[in-house]
Amino acid sequence: MPTDFRLPDLGEGVTEGQVVRLLVAEGDQVTEDQPLLEVETDKVSVEIPSPHTGVVAKLHVVEKQVINVGAVMVTFAEDFSTPAAAVEPKPKAAATAPAAARSADGPADTGVTVARTVAGRTKPASPAVRKLARQLGADLQTIEGSGPGGRVLRQDVERAAAAPSPQAVPDQWGPTRREPMTRARRTIAQVMARSASTIPHVTDTDDADVTDLDRLRREYHGRKLTILTFVVRATAMALQEHPLFNARFDAETGDIIYHEYISIAIGVHTERGLIAPVIRNVDTLTIPQIADELEALAEKARRATLAVNDTRGGTFTISNAGAMGGSRYSTPIINHPQSAVLSLGRTRLQPWVVKGKIVPRSILPLSLSFDHRLIDGANEVVFMQAIIGLLQDPAELG
Repeated sequence: MPTDFRLPDLGEGVTEGQVVRLLVAEGDQVTEDQPLLEVETDKVSVEIPSPHTGVVAKLHVVEKQVINVGAVMVTFAEDFSTPAAAVEPKPKAAATAPAAARSADGPADTGVTVARTVAGRTKPASPAVRKLARQLGADLQTIEGSGPGGRVLRQDVERAAAAPSPQAVPDQWGPTRREPMTRARRTIAQVMARSASTIPHVTDTDDADVTDLDRLRREYHGRKLTILTFVVRATAMALQEHPLFNARFDAETGDIIYHEYISIAIGVHTERGLIAPVIRNVDTLTIPQIADELEALAEKARRATLAVNDTRGGTFTISNAGAMGGSRYSTPIINHPQSAVLSLGRTRLQPWVVKGKIVPRSILPLSLSFDHRLIDGANEVVFMQAIIGLLQDPAELG
């Protein structure tokens, strides 16, 4: 019997995902654990591996389609060892069947799967060309490839991106182009709008003289660490002393929910937008362990292998805006339903007054937004100074 492969459970509370890329085509011979397709859910994108070594007999999804957990994605041939050439070809008449790709508002119609898979067959292209197409907003499926066998080349993508978009509509000032948001970008927009509209934000800015810390982190136990590692440690220590910043406000009951654990979300920029993977129980970790966690999260973000649950359960957020370049102060938006977020600017060498003398010092700009329903300005100043004090006296960080 042919074997169906369904979209597996992708994490707690996740019921659906959007197909970003098909990585195989019908008739392809695949091996166990080979990526079949890439699926995006909320803020993370994951590659779905094959459970079998065998032949892809039928694809039931197309790119940009939204599918439910448990929906059939791929059917494997009855005999997993069947060569690709032996897979029965699709009838030509199927290409004229009505399209039934699932919209965001309803389930897929499995009665016309063949028609969808004919339309959704993956265009041959290298990973670099696929990435370029995503960056330029070009639909790879509509591009005619000039390479061998219709392979889409870099110049094909660049030519298609430069051509007038079929969705272009002029307004009174000139041409415009309409594109749908990615699923991740829509989720970010919804979360940010909810946070900004429901939480009364107040932002304070200050500076930390991290000259001594900068010296220490370059040769910490023979290992070069980032400033962020020590900021995470200092923040965790400050949260232990100031639990209000590790709490959240329940607007329905009027209660304050204090978290008895400290798990810090770290804002990370990716191709699909900002995500915030979580380091759990940070207060129990040493500085080298925090560095290991940060490196692991960065590697997962680069490889797009973060799981859905990697972004959940944070009690406080740190955004390392300075890592992107010239940022100094900012007004970060709180990661709902948390009560505060700390943003780091870029460390710069600046003239600083020390014991009455102007000397060059490494200065780290800090911006802290907090929920004014829960936290007053006096609380915030004490909390911010606790973090700054630890950063300026790194011996206290352990």
